[in-house]
Amino acid sequence: MNKSFKQSLRIFWEIAISDFKLRYNNSILGYLWTLIKPLMLFGILYVVFSFFMRFEIDNYALHLLVGVVFWNFFVEATTITMHSFINKAALITKIYFPRHLIVLAATMTSLLTLLLNSIVVFVFVIYSAVDLSWAILIFPLLLIVYYFLVLGISFILSILYVKFRDLQHIWEVLLQIGFWLTPVIYTVSIIPEKYRFYVLLNPVARIIDSFRKILILNELPTFLDTAILIGVTALIFLLGLFIFKRKQAYIAENI
Repeated sequence: MNKSFKQSLRIFWEIAISDFKLRYNNSILGYLWTLIKPLMLFGILYVVFSFFMRFEIDNYALHLLVGVVFWNFFVEATTITMHSFINKAALITKIYFPRHLIVLAATMTSLLTLLLNSIVVFVFVIYSAVDLSWAILIFPLLLIVYYFLVLGISFILSILYVKFRDLQHIWEVLLQIGFWLTPVIYTVSIIPEKYRFYVLLNPVARIIDSFRKILILNELPTFLDTAILIGVTALIFLLGLFIFKRKQAYIAENI
C-alpha cells in the first residue's frame, strides 16, 4: 500500500467520520435521529394509506417501511452530497487532495445511516413472521448496486452545483415528483401492466421493487431485471465519474 493511497484513505475516513458526527452535533437524541426520522415518516404514511386511502396490499406496513427506508437513502445521499463542496469550501481552498474523496465520504455517511435503518427493517421482517429464504443472500449485492447508482448521480450533482446554485431548487422539485412516481407508498404490482415498463425505467423504482421481493416475498429478481439494473447503474456511475473528472479542476475557483 503506497503512501499516497494511505493518505487518501486517512483523509476520506476523517471527512466521513466528521460529517457523521457534525450531522447530529448538539442534538439530544443524536444518532437515534437516523432511526426516528424514517420511522416517523413511515408512521404518518401508514396511517394515511391504511385508513384514509387504503391500498389492498398484503403486509402493507412492511412494504411501506422498505419503500420509505430505501427511498430516504437516495434523497439524503444526493441532497447532502450536492452541497458537499460548498460546505467544505475552506478545506478545499487550503489543502489539495483528491476531490472525489469528499463525494465518497458524503455518500458513505448516508450509507451508514441506511445500514442502521436496515437493522430496523430486519426487525420488522422478523416481527411480521416473514419466512426469509436464501434469496436474502442477494441483499448485500443489491445494496452495493444501489450505492454505486447513488454515487454516480452524486458525482453529477456535486460538480454541477458549484456552478449552478439553482440546481438545489430543481432537485427538490424532482425529488417530490420522484417520490410519487417511484413505488414508495405503493407496490409495482398494483400499477396497471401497460404502465409498469415506464415506471421501471426509473432505476430507483427497480431497486426498491427488488428489495421488497427478497425481503418480503422471498423472490429473486429475474435475470433480465437484474441485468438491466446493473447495466443502467454502471452507465450512470461511469457517466457521473466522467463528468466529475472533466470538471473537478474548476471546483476551487467556483466556490
